[in-house]
Amino acid sequence: MKTIGIVLAGGQSKRFGEPKALALRRGKPFLLYSVEALHPIVDEIVIVAQRCIQKKLPLQDVLWIEDEPQYKGKGPLAGIYSAIVHHEATWYIVLPCDTPFIHKKIINKLKEQADDSFDVIVPRVNGRLQPLIAMYHYRVKSLIYNCLQREEYRMHTLLSACRAKHIEMTEELPFMNINTKEQFHKWIG
Repeated sequence: MKTIGIVLAGGQSKRFGEPKALALRRGKPFLLYSVEALHPIVDEIVIVAQRCIQKKLPLQDVLWIEDEPQYKGKGPLAGIYSAIVHHEATWYIVLPCDTPFIHKKIINKLKEQADDSFDVIVPRVNGRLQPLIAMYHYRVKSLIYNCLQREEYRMHTLLSACRAKHIEMTEELPFMNINTKEQFHKWIG
């Protein structure tokens, strides 16, 4: 069972004002927290990002791609689809670049739940699904393509078309996105 980690770092970070992937927590770029959480658990890591991120953070042992041109700027579904199109695996563990409290225990819990009778393994924290920290089977490629063709870019649209296994998780901090400077100052300092 080949598993690829996908780190989504292609967003425009409008609310944050600069690329969140490069924001620092304890002197380390946010993007590295996602990469390090995935690294011991997956076979390969694909980072979906604009070239400017790659130039500023030239990581070794990862694969860098950009969104497929026709879907550039269309959100997380475009990034996931672009990675699946270029790198085949059975399962893909998706992480955003703006969760600097993520850790490998969360990723291990996801991978332990792999079950080929489901299309997606998605955590639920305090009643909220977390589709951007989830595990997707290769089969979702066609479902994502259909969403993109219909210009349906919401992750929940995809989830509603999938056979989803929900995993209850109680630890909230690893799932926290840092989207604004206010959140950054509150949680990072």
